[in-house]
Amino acid sequence: MNRTGLALALSICLFTGGTALANEARYSMTETGEGFLRLDTQTGEVSHCREKAGGFSCELAADERAAYDAEIAALSERLEKLEAKSPAERAGVPTEEELDEAFGFFEKMTKRFARAARIFGEEMQSMDEELQQNPLGSESNP
Repeated sequence: MNRTGLALALSICLFTGGTALANEARYSMTETGEGFLRLDTQTGEVSHCREKAGGFSCELAADERAAYDAEIAALSERLEKLEAKSPAERAGVPTEEELDEAFGFFEKMTKRFARAARIFGEEMQSMDEELQQNPLGSESNP
């Protein structure tokens, strides 16, 4: 591409915006091996411009823009879902069912612990009684 063609392409791109004089800084141009890239600094759109049939044609770099728009849409949807939740849901406060399950587990655990402590106490009582009946060292040696 010659310099005259590039200058012509830049002029065409600037004046096709309708209000090119008011938006001189709206577009940023970068030369590539196959033409040039035009960045719209207001919208973020990137167009790939090439010389075709004696003129220039600019096509939106759709793949990159589509991926960008898809990510924005996905993040917006996620944000809407999060904002729709109540403050308790956002904070991760457990539901009534989860609390019932947790307290049920705790209740079973304390009952088992109490039973183990009672059995241990009964065994200790039994050993104490046995020691009182037969104190250590009081066994008769024949």
